[in-house]
Amino acid sequence: MLTEFDQNTIANMTAALESVCKRIPPEKDSHDLRKRIGAAMIECANRGRRTFVDFQEVGTDVLAKSLQAERFDWFGLGRLFQRR
Repeated sequence: MLTEFDQNTIANMTAALESVCKRIPPEKDSHDLRKRIGAAMIECANRGRRTFVDFQEVGTDVLAKSLQAERFDWFGLGRLFQRR
């Protein structure tokens, strides 16, 4: 839960989430993607990394991996990288 974090952490997380979500292409924007980005930021905070830059890096990484996975699927390569 977010209640365990101080106001500065919440502010950094909120600002970073907003910043990362602005870079989501409109056709790829979804509640699920935003939720994954937010969850990664919460996990980052739980590990003690709580700066705006920390949250932005983690969020950007989730976004990049998500967009990259979709490109592989488009080329028919997604099934080659699926975990079994």
